[in-house]
Amino acid sequence: MASFDSSEMLEAIEFIEKGDYLTAFQVLTSPALGDNRKAQRNLANLYHFGWGVSANGKKAVELYLGVARGNIREDHLSGLAYNNLATIYTTGLPGIDVDPEKAHQYLKQARELGFEM
Repeated sequence: MASFDSSEMLEAIEFIEKGDYLTAFQVLTSPALGDNRKAQRNLANLYHFGWGVSANGKKAVELYLGVARGNIREDHLSGLAYNNLATIYTTGLPGIDVDPEKAHQYLKQARELGFEM
């Protein structure tokens, strides 16, 4: 079990897989505030896609950046976060304008961490 796979984190992933995003959001909040990077990335996903909460680009970017800058290779955590940042800056999101330069920079950083789609 990875160091960030707490029982809360695993429970939240189950709720996400079932499409119960509101409950996942409630379960993720505590470990995310406790600096669990996997919880932060999953919480960012909820804000990014508007699952269980209103889409919030600024909050998604803030959370993804925290995970990305940790350079966590385990489970491609930071690579996925950089990739998601690239997507946000390619397409835009409420509160975040399209920025091709940032998108390119974040995609490059994802690849440097071994994450390629």
